[in-house]
Amino acid sequence: MPILELFFFACTLWLGGYLLARDSQKTSVRLTGWGLLAYALALAIQILFDQFIVILLPLPALLWIGAALHLLPEENKARQMLIRAWAIASIPLAILTQLNEWFAAFIVLALALCAGMIAKLALTSLRSHYKNTLALLAVIALFVTLSAGLLILPLHWIPLTWGMALLGLDLIFLGITLTAWDAFDEGESIRAHVLRSFVSAFYYSGALALIASLFSADTTLLLILIAFGILTQTFSNSIQSLLDTLTLSQQMQDERQTLRQTAEGLPLRSTLEPDSVDEEQFTRLTRRALSHLGDISKLATSPLVNLPAITGTNPLDRAHALKSLLVQSIQKLKPQTGAEFGVTDEWRYYNSVYFPYVLGLKPYTRRADFDSLDETSRLALDWFQSSVPERTLHNWQNTAARLIAEDIRNQRGGFDTAALVE
Repeated sequence: MPILELFFFACTLWLGGYLLARDSQKTSVRLTGWGLLAYALALAIQILFDQFIVILLPLPALLWIGAALHLLPEENKARQMLIRAWAIASIPLAILTQLNEWFAAFIVLALALCAGMIAKLALTSLRSHYKNTLALLAVIALFVTLSAGLLILPLHWIPLTWGMALLGLDLIFLGITLTAWDAFDEGESIRAHVLRSFVSAFYYSGALALIASLFSADTTLLLILIAFGILTQTFSNSIQSLLDTLTLSQQMQDERQTLRQTAEGLPLRSTLEPDSVDEEQFTRLTRRALSHLGDISKLATSPLVNLPAITGTNPLDRAHALKSLLVQSIQKLKPQTGAEFGVTDEWRYYNSVYFPYVLGLKPYTRRADFDSLDETSRLALDWFQSSVPERTLHNWQNTAARLIAEDIRNQRGGFDTAALVE
């Protein structure tokens, strides 16, 4: 078995699984993970049967272009149009490669044009802290396109093995770049977490592969054992949750899940001191913490738990203290009128963060359960759906996050976690 192909199979399988196991809400991260897994599957088929399933070869590039398009700033007018065009065209383009391999030429051309447009939009973006990342992703996406083109075009310019290696290398670089960007956007320190996942996955898969080789196992069994070792370690939390569901009560499941997610997230917590960052970055960290207000395990990874106003003896205590501090700051945005809800301009910043983050309302979901809500929440939900566009709510939340960031940054006294215990 070629060592090079085995190396790229293991690396892309692990990196794709790692991105999906992060359970990110970002479409770009999920598409990236699936693109890596599609490449790993194509490579496994090539190793086992010495041939490719042609429809699998353009999938990594198509998924990666979709991921890059979702990275474009939301305020960019071309973003939604490009995403729709990609969503409509991706599946037909992939199927056309099964009918005639020369259709691949059009796919490569379309992907190259998309990468060029992404690079141009990235370079003209006003969001400076994303501009360089988007430009780098566009360049690597272009190389992914070229590598995929060398494989699916019937020109045979380079040996198939080298073409797969080039595509694998491009995908790995693209995956690492997006992983680093996602961690930056979440306010996380990714290095220790990635290293731990990598060592754990390759330790177990390597041990299984070594045992299999000692007993002269065939190629199929070896690949299965490597994939089993990598995926079971990468998705260990999901497997533990499934086992808990089968054997434990609901209360114990929830408690174990919170503790497990908190322990898993600790390597992601940045050592960044909030007092040392500029105003823009502090606001971004506050915005991210607000979005995690309902998830204590993710809140425990926020650098804001290092604020002087937060005290506690363990990560969960500090996370609960940070949640209470944020909720107190949100309450300061509430107009002092004595009412529980209002729709005038003075209410908009309070409404934009209190109902979605503190109460957990999802204003734009199609399955809103009005019957389970109290009267105030029903009024707020109806107001959001009838009078507040989603983009407007997003802008209000950004402004509210800036106001809350100013408030908590000015607090120097310690916040006593004992106050959390009734």
